This record gives sequence, structure tokens and C-alpha cells, in this order.
Amino acid sequence: MVVSKAVIAREPTHPLAVNWSLEDVDVHAPGDGEVLVEMRASGICHTDILLTSVSLLIRFFFFFLTFIFNVALAKSELGAGIVRDVGKNVHAVAVGDPVLLSFHSCSSCEQCKDCHPAYCDEFGQENYVGRKRSMSLRKNGEIIWTRFFGQSSFAQYSIVSEASVVNAKELLHHDHELELFAPLGCGFQTGMGAIQNIAAAGIAETVMIIGMGAVGMGALMTAKIRNCKAIIAVDRIKDRLELAKTLGASHILNTSDPSFTTLNEATRNLSAGGVSVVIDTTGVPTLIEQGIQSTTARVGPRDLGMH
Repeated sequence: MVVSKAVIAREPTHPLAVNWSLEDVDVHAPGDGEVLVEMRASGICHTDILLTSVSLLIRFFFFFLTFIFNVALAKSELGAGIVRDVGKNVHAVAVGDPVLLSFHSCSSCEQCKDCHPAYCDEFGQENYVGRKRSMSLRKNGEIIWTRFFGQSSFAQYSIVSEASVVNAKELLHHDHELELFAPLGCGFQTGMGAIQNIAAAGIAETVMIIGMGAVGMGALMTAKIRNCKAIIAVDRIKDRLELAKTLGASHILNTSDPSFTTLNEATRNLSAGGVSVVIDTTGVPTLIEQGIQSTTARVGPRDLGMH
């Protein structure tokens, strides 16, 4: 057992406000198929805020959670760190290895066996409920729900499943590079998977990406690697669009520009007949509708999901 600082989330006391605190916790030794990771870097995702700032009823209907949130939850989902201990039957990593962390999957359902762990039958239970209780508050022994998105990386130390771990020892030259690679565990892989696995975009495709955050940038870089014919980046923030241009966008559209009208009109001036792939990362209904209207006659909407 090790003592760790961790960000603990409890039921919000005010609507749309988080109730987080930094507390001391006891982290138990890793069990069968588990790994103890000392976190070196962690990002923050809007999901971290969403799931801890809304009422139980909203969480239940939108995420189909099956527990009453009157217990504490260790948070975050963009971790990277160093392996400090391993449990039995762990083969992918050894003590001292740098690792990147992502979501947990059961490895045994039909979706996992078919190499689609993002569609695991137990995804919600394993990643949002946190059935594995590997932490307890040091002060009073209160149980902490852990392994949020497989990791609960807002902690100095966390227990994760081997299924959530990617060994990065052949990828990194120095441990401090973990700070750069931590976002790969969520946003970047989502954008990449949408382009590579779902859209299967290639050299004949004109791709439009709406929203240039981590997911959008991941999609953009993947489209560039796959030599897509044209890549249109859409955002309302100038700095993001400038970064998108340096990463390979052939065209940029600023929706806050006074001359901007609709995506449909703007893209048809850039690509005759419309675009063949649209990736929306914003969730804004108006932009989603305009994105669909911007596609060519043979193309419909494609679900982004987590891939």
C-alpha cells in the first residue's frame, strides 16, 4: 500500500458546479492483471467536469450508470506515468516502464474479441461507474470509486488494468516526454479512429473537421498522414486555426469571421460538389446540420464515437 494525493469528486452542492478536493488516499497493492502507476502527467477533459457537475438523475439517463453517487470518485482520463508495481499475470509491462493510459475493456466479450474494445459490452460499467475500488481515504477509511476511464489519473499513484496500459518504452527518449503523450489516451485517439477506422479516408477524400480541439487535431493529423486530397479545418478561434494550418490543413474556415455564412456555402466554394467526409467534434446542432448539408450527394453522416 502507498499513500497518494488524489483529486476526489463528490456530489455537487450547487447546480453545474464541481465539488472536488485534494486529499490523501491509501492506494492498495495491484491485484491480478493490475498495474500500479506513478502519474507524471494528466490532462483534463470536459467529461471530467460533466460527470461531476450534474445531478444523479441526469447522469443516469445519459450514461446509464447503475450506482448511487453518494461516494467519492477519483477523477480524470488522460494519464501517463511510470510503472511502480505489477500484480500477477501482467505481461505487457514491467516495473520502471513508461506507460500511456486509456479506457478499460473486458477483453472477453464478442466486441473485444473482434478487436473493437471501444464497443466493449462492459464499457460503461468499467469506465464510468468504477467498480474496482483500489483507493480509500486515509483519514477515515471511506471507499473511493476509482478507475474512471480505466485510470483515475488525478492522483500521484493509481491502480489500472493491464488492458488500459500502452507500454511506451520504445517510444520515449526521456520521461518528461510523457507530458506530451498523455492526450493520446483519449482525444487524439478518438479523432484518429474516426478518420482511419470509421471514415477510412484516403487520397480521394475531401475531409472537413469541425472543432479543432484535441479530437479535431487528432483527426486532422491522421487525414494528413493518409494523404487526403483536401482537409478543411473549422473553428471560431484564430489560434487553433493557425495551428491546424501548420499541422496540414489545406483550408481553414473561421465561423466567427463576419464574412462567414454557412459551412455549406463556404465548402462548396472550396470543393466542387461538397466534401466527402465530415467529422464534427463540437456537438453543436447547427454545425452538425450544416456539416451534413455540405457533403456530396452520396455521403451521409458518420458517427464519431470512440475508436
